[in-house]
Amino acid sequence: MLKVTVIVTAMKVTGTVGWVVYSILLARLLDLEAYGLVMYAVTVMAIAGPLTCLGYNSAMLKFGSVARQTGEIAGFLGLLALGRRTILVATPVAAAAVLAAFALTAGLDSTAGRLVALFTIAGLPLFGLMILHREALRALDHPAWGLFGFNVLRPLVPTVASLALAAAGLLDVVTATGCILAGLLLVAVVDFHRIAAFVPATAERSEADRPAWRAVARPMWLTEAMNNVVARGDVLVVGALLGLEATAIYVTAQRLAWLVGFVLDAARMGLEPEIARGFARRDWAGLQRRLAVGSLISLLTGVPVALVLVFGGGAILDLFGPAFRDGWPVLAILVAGQLGNVVVGPISAVMRMTDMQRATTVVLGASAAAQCIAVAAGAVFLGVEGAAMGVAAVMVATGLAQLVRVRRHLGLRAGPGSGMLSRPVLTALWQDLRAHLAPSPAGPPR
Repeated sequence: MLKVTVIVTAMKVTGTVGWVVYSILLARLLDLEAYGLVMYAVTVMAIAGPLTCLGYNSAMLKFGSVARQTGEIAGFLGLLALGRRTILVATPVAAAAVLAAFALTAGLDSTAGRLVALFTIAGLPLFGLMILHREALRALDHPAWGLFGFNVLRPLVPTVASLALAAAGLLDVVTATGCILAGLLLVAVVDFHRIAAFVPATAERSEADRPAWRAVARPMWLTEAMNNVVARGDVLVVGALLGLEATAIYVTAQRLAWLVGFVLDAARMGLEPEIARGFARRDWAGLQRRLAVGSLISLLTGVPVALVLVFGGGAILDLFGPAFRDGWPVLAILVAGQLGNVVVGPISAVMRMTDMQRATTVVLGASAAAQCIAVAAGAVFLGVEGAAMGVAAVMVATGLAQLVRVRRHLGLRAGPGSGMLSRPVLTALWQDLRAHLAPSPAGPPR
């Protein structure tokens, strides 16, 4: 698990640095409202795009991981083809939701706003394919390639293209959004090529297990919809109630606060294929050990990042421009909420990769509803700081609810109660670390 966590973390570090550089660049080159509209478009695309998969991205990771282990490549290719068709069919419905989201912020009242909305719609199938292909490559045990498009190309292309347009005097809110679309298009091309390299498209396909795939995909689609509302819906509420300038400040603080759970997310992504396989074997001891290691890694990395963001957040926000320094209270509040996620550890990976789809839907559905209410109330009475308070409170409550559900349903524990400080866990982590740092017979360290 440590090796995968390191790979995923390296990719996420690259992606995060890329997005921070890109965000600073846009914040400096565009006015506050235009920057807010671009970030709003990115958020809407990130919410609606994955939902075009209709849950088959989760089915791909769960069933694809097992297929990789058993060598059932025909089923893998059948599921991949079904997922791709589903994205194309679901895109028109998602497009209507995008138009509604832009209408909430008066984003359709100008020609530029309407063009940004059209670019956002054009990006939906590309974003959906990116998510589906990411899970396919992860299931094939190629996490680096799975995250290369999502975490490296997706921010790199808009950054380079925006710099070129700015040098030519052509950068505005429309062309900036077009750069994002160009990045997604390149990711699609690269991912198609890599999957074909690992699993030849000429191999036999089978969709005989479609009922089992649907049984997982349907509840997971609703779960992912709720999860997207919990993760990014606050931006839509802030945009609708407080305007695009407030959205610009809020979404910048939100993206920085996500750094607290940076390694936790990497550990979760590394754990998910292993949990799917361990659950299929009913290896409870192995699952508990993995959760303990993931919880320890999460705590040891999340707390230091939180301290840096709280005490150095003002200086970091200054990089975006003077207006963004007002977002420090928002950043501090959201960091506190992210610490709640760090403490409970990678518990969401268990709920996603076992038979807890319904329980996951219930928890996230309640969280999504609570967050919409809390963020709206907080925004109305206390502005962006109030919206952040609502998010932080719901975030902590969601983590605790997931802990209770997993404990009752599977008897597994995460966070402080996982045994993460026990001698066997510490010994296993140390040995794993030494194994990856030790020189190989060929010479250089691995």
